[in-house]
Amino acid sequence: MTHEELVTMMQHTPLPERMGNFERTHSPQQPKELAAGLLFVEYSHLLEDVQFQVVMQEKMALFQLVQGGATIPMQQLTLEEAGHVLRSDLMMILEDLEDEL
Repeated sequence: MTHEELVTMMQHTPLPERMGNFERTHSPQQPKELAAGLLFVEYSHLLEDVQFQVVMQEKMALFQLVQGGATIPMQQLTLEEAGHVLRSDLMMILEDLEDEL
């Protein structure tokens, strides 16, 4: 999948600049190449060294947590499923991460 296809697929997924103590640092419009794939969603915690990331690997999306430099996989979904989860559950995911801190 190309970057343009990713942006088209995610165009109806609202990604607020800030949610609770998390600030968006990457969106589908500003992806970043990682060794693991293309980082297209990232929220960084404002007070802790924690990032919630969604990385595209071919046609799949890996939800992961990066804490203190360690990457912890959370779940892997199709890109379509990932868009749905981000639309409906992003706030709850970030709140759960906040509770674990």
